Amino acid sequence: MAPEPDEVDADAIDPLLGQPRMVADPRISVTQAAVVLDKTPAQVYRTIQLGQLQRRGDPNTRYGIALSDVHELRDKGEPIPIRRAAQSLARSVSAILELVADGKLPLVPGTKSLVYPADVQAIAADVAGLPIRRPGGPSGHVDTAAAAKRLGLSESYVRQMAAAEKILGGFQDGQWWFDSAHIDMIHRARRARRLRAIPQKRA
Repeated sequence: MAPEPDEVDADAIDPLLGQPRMVADPRISVTQAAVVLDKTPAQVYRTIQLGQLQRRGDPNTRYGIALSDVHELRDKGEPIPIRRAAQSLARSVSAILELVADGKLPLVPGTKSLVYPADVQAIAADVAGLPIRRPGGPSGHVDTAAAAKRLGLSESYVRQMAAAEKILGGFQDGQWWFDSAHIDMIHRARRARRLRAIPQKRA
């Protein structure tokens, strides 16, 4: 049955203005884009400055953002660090960085280490042959948190000592890894020094 002349297709209603959409891809303002993206206008201006959202046409017009561009940005999701992308794909950070270098995984414009979740999911099928991420690190090694707990030190201090080569460690997938036996040896040496420093009671 044909619609009555005064009936309007729901898909033709602009969700921001609540009025019939006059064009297929209307231009909207920063304030309207902020509503779609669930951000503040200041945050939207920032995304424009970083090149994550484009203004079209006359740069002086108030309505210079294509609604389709805003929807596309929204659907990409909030940017995540490369490390988290590597975790979600169960691959090493270095493997993900190779995808970035090859242009297969684009960085978020204006950033050096952020990617969109939608782009990460889009390449999920392409990483099947990449090296498997090893959550436990190299065999026989412990991460910074475990080494710090065993030595009774802060994690930041352990990282500083590793960078200064005062503790033998290897840097892999964005974090330090330490030989477990070496950490145990340091622990025993520190404990022995503490015991020697305790005054002995005279008989």
